[in-house]
Amino acid sequence: MSIAVESQINDQVNVQTKPLSSELMLNTHEQVAFWDKVTESDINTDDNISLAYMYIEHPGSARAIVISSGRIESYLKYKELIFDLYHQGYSVFALDHRGQGLSTRTTSNPHHGHIDKFSTYVDDFAFFIDTVVAPKQYQELFLVGHSMGGTIGTLYMDKHPDTFTAAVFSAPMYGIKLPVSSRFIRWLANKLDTKNGAEPNYVLGGKDYHDDEFANNDLTKSQARYEDYRKLYQQRPELQLGSPTNHWLVESIDAGAKTIKAAKATKTPMLILQADEDMVVDNFAQYHAVGGLCELINIPDARHEIFMEMDESRNFAIDKLLKFLASHHCH
Repeated sequence: MSIAVESQINDQVNVQTKPLSSELMLNTHEQVAFWDKVTESDINTDDNISLAYMYIEHPGSARAIVISSGRIESYLKYKELIFDLYHQGYSVFALDHRGQGLSTRTTSNPHHGHIDKFSTYVDDFAFFIDTVVAPKQYQELFLVGHSMGGTIGTLYMDKHPDTFTAAVFSAPMYGIKLPVSSRFIRWLANKLDTKNGAEPNYVLGGKDYHDDEFANNDLTKSQARYEDYRKLYQQRPELQLGSPTNHWLVESIDAGAKTIKAAKATKTPMLILQADEDMVVDNFAQYHAVGGLCELINIPDARHEIFMEMDESRNFAIDKLLKFLASHHCH
C-alpha cells in the first residue's frame, strides 16, 4: 500500500554530476582504487569501546555527508554508496555502531546484536560527530541513515537540532514489523530478558549469523548486490552478527515510539525514503512521523535495503536523496 505524501523536491532539476553505479558492474577498478584513498580509523569511548569509522574528504567541496548505518551493518557494506555520494561532490564520514561492524562487541558472544540502552548509540554518534566530524568545520553537514541508523539519527537530531542542514533516512526503524502487537512482543522480550547483569540472550528463535540464500532474503531484489555483501561477510568474518537480544528488542521498541514524536517535531528538514515492500520495519510508523519538516517518498518495488536494491529502485531513491539535499544547500 502506498500513500502519496507531499514533497517539496523539484524534479525538474538534474543534480547528478556523474552517473550512479550499477549492479551490473560491482567492484570496478575505479571503485577499488577509490577505497585506497579512504581513511579508516577508530576512537575510544569513555567506557573503552573502540568505534570504527571511515572518511574521505572531497577536495572541491564544503559539504559533507555522515552515514549512520543499520543493525548488523558496517561502513564496508556501504562502499558503493560512499563512492556514489563522493562523486556527487560530498565528503563522506561513516561510523560502525558499537557491538557491530568493526567496532567492539559488548557481549561474550560476538554474534549477539545487543545494546544496554538505545541512548548509548545516540551518545556514541554524538561523540563521533564532536571528535571526528565537527573539527573539520564543514560549511554544511548532511545526515544519511538506514533502518536502525535512522532511529539513531532522528534521536540525535532531536537533542542536537543545529548539527545537520538536512537528513535523509532510508527505511528508518520507527517501528519494527512484528507478527503480533508490539506491546505483547515488548512484554514477552522483557520477560525473557536476562536480568541482574547476566549474559544477554537471543530473542525467541534467535541465532548466530547464518548465510541466507538469495531466494529466502527479504532485504533486496538485487541478487548481484546481495551476493556481493554476503561475500564481504565471508571474507571478513569479524563483521558477522546474528539476531538481536531480548534487551535490544525492548530498547528498540521503546526508541521507535520516541522517534515518531521527534521526527514530527524536527527542526531539521528530513526526508524518509520508504521501501514499498518492507518486511523488516513498520511503514505505518513512518507515515505517523510525517508532518512539519518531515516528508516521505515511497520507493516502488523496493525491499528494506533501498541502497542495495536493483538499479531502477536504487537510482530513483538516490536521485530523490540528492535533490532533497541540493534543495537545502545554502547557496
